[in-house]
Amino acid sequence: MENLLKKFNIFDLFTMLIPGVIILTLSCISLSFEYYDRWTNWEKEKYVIFFVISYLLGIVFQQLGNIVDQKWIYRHVYGGSPREIFLLKDKYMKILNNELAYKDALNIKKYLIDYFDIDTKNIRNIEQQKQLNARIFSYCLNIVEINGLSFKADKMLVISEMSRSLSLGFISIILLNLLMILFFHFHYVFFLMENIILLFLAYIFFDRKKQYEKYRYIIILRMFSIYMRDKEIK
Repeated sequence: MENLLKKFNIFDLFTMLIPGVIILTLSCISLSFEYYDRWTNWEKEKYVIFFVISYLLGIVFQQLGNIVDQKWIYRHVYGGSPREIFLLKDKYMKILNNELAYKDALNIKKYLIDYFDIDTKNIRNIEQQKQLNARIFSYCLNIVEINGLSFKADKMLVISEMSRSLSLGFISIILLNLLMILFFHFHYVFFLMENIILLFLAYIFFDRKKQYEKYRYIIILRMFSIYMRDKEIK
């Protein structure tokens, strides 16, 4: 239980609190041109409020990121949910990057089908194939976690989700800056320059999100392959 709480706190810190602090700090910079006096009039409790709002913002962008993944990224970037398509012959390159990793994944699929005695005779369309692929990945993930082999994959998940929240956060700050220009008509140069930087950073962190998401799948499959071979040797 202690290890679980420690793991949960680390996940909270890097995927919710830190992105929330960065996003709220940038928001405060944008709003300070108009509302700085109100901030200075608050007492010391303003710092507690700052961290509470940061954490809540982190949760909001975490959940928003999940929605964006399901509604847009998986469909338009990968062509489907990664856990459903990583074994499809025409789409595996979007997740696994090379044919050797794909062959290892097919060996894992065969091993798990035999081990769990999964009936594949009635799988006749692509949707049923996707459901089987998701089931195979779930087995891999669960077995890797149970055997304590998921640390590096968990790290990739944390980096991916933190990068996703920051990318969405930077886009929200761009919109906030445009609203500040529209309603208050000042500091055009500052806001426009900041927006250019934020747009660049949003792209960088979105690319990191995809990169580390792929790394996670590759690492989980690799760890399961190691587990599978060790078990065969024993």
